[in-house]
Order: sequence, then structure tokens, then C-alpha cells
Amino acid sequence: FDDVGQLISLDRAFTDEQMMLAHTSGSWMEPTMYRLLAIRPLLHGDTPEHVIEEVCRLGTLLFLSPVWRLLGQSPVWTAAISRNLVLVLTKNKVQWDELKPLLVWTLYFAAIETKDLAERSLYVSMLAAVMMGMQLQQWNEVMQVLQGVLWVEKVFAGSDELIKDEVMRIVDKEPMGTMPVGSPPSGKKKKIG
Repeated sequence: FDDVGQLISLDRAFTDEQMMLAHTSGSWMEPTMYRLLAIRPLLHGDTPEHVIEEVCRLGTLLFLSPVWRLLGQSPVWTAAISRNLVLVLTKNKVQWDELKPLLVWTLYFAAIETKDLAERSLYVSMLAAVMMGMQLQQWNEVMQVLQGVLWVEKVFAGSDELIKDEVMRIVDKEPMGTMPVGSPPSGKKKKIG
């Protein structure tokens, strides 16, 4: 994750002059995406640490997918990544504590990347629940959290318009701490946070 942050901050492919070169010669994205697709934290156990690592791995893939598309590539199927993330989040209860900004970041990119409206609604509900749990009451506070984790303005500017109103409708109507964030297969409601 630190490597991705460092590479994004140094990547000149986000300037107009270098974009054409990135389209033809590739960039740091290929080995990074390959590595993220290859590692599987849950194969080493389902401890809370492994679950958090898997959620962050999937979130990073969802974050990098639009970046990769901007660079002229589209080999990543985000629908499968999004579905896997839903399964991990609904099957595992994890206390995120001081890592809640990573969860907000992951849920945001999952919500804007999924094309499945039911999944998007689930991610929006989860994001609203975590937002309320963090006592974030304004959308600009969420944007500050996102930009504090990892953000590329040229890629993601305006991406929040897709979900902002829906998240804020939930936050404005629900009392804190009462939002269920997923229904696992057993039918029991779980909370994240």
C-alpha cells in the first residue's frame, strides 16, 4: 500500500505530456496489479488481520482500476472484485478501530466502481454506517478521509457525485449506530465498525 502511494505521487503519467507514453510503454501499474491479484491473505487464515488485509487488497484493486483505465488498459474485471469484497465484508465481523479510514476508502471505491445497483446500494449503506460510526456528518469530511488515504484528483475528481446524495440521505435520516451494513447468508444483520 505504501508502495502504491509512493508510485502514484511520483507517476508522471498523470501529466498530459506523459500520458501518450504511458499508453504505449506501460508503467508501474502492471507489476502492481499483478501482485495485488496474486496475493491472497485469506489463504493464510481468517484472523481479523487477514480479513483487513484482504479488504484493503480488494479496495486497492478497485482504486487502481480507474487509474489503469486512464492509462489505456482495461484487463481488470471489477465486478468480480466487488463481489468478492461483498462476501468478505458480510461473512467476517472485524473491528477496524483506528483503521476505519481504510474501510471508508475501500467502501467508497467499491461503491463507485460497481455497476451492480444492488451492490452499490449495499456499499452506500455500509459507507453511511461507517461514516456515522466515525461521527462524520458532512460529505466534505468523507472527502478529507479519502484524500488522506490515497487519491488522484485527475482520475477521481467528481466521482463522488455518483453516491454522495444517497449516502447523505441515509446519514441524515438514521440515528447513529443503527444502520445494518449487510445481510450474510444466514440472514443475521452485521455491523462494521
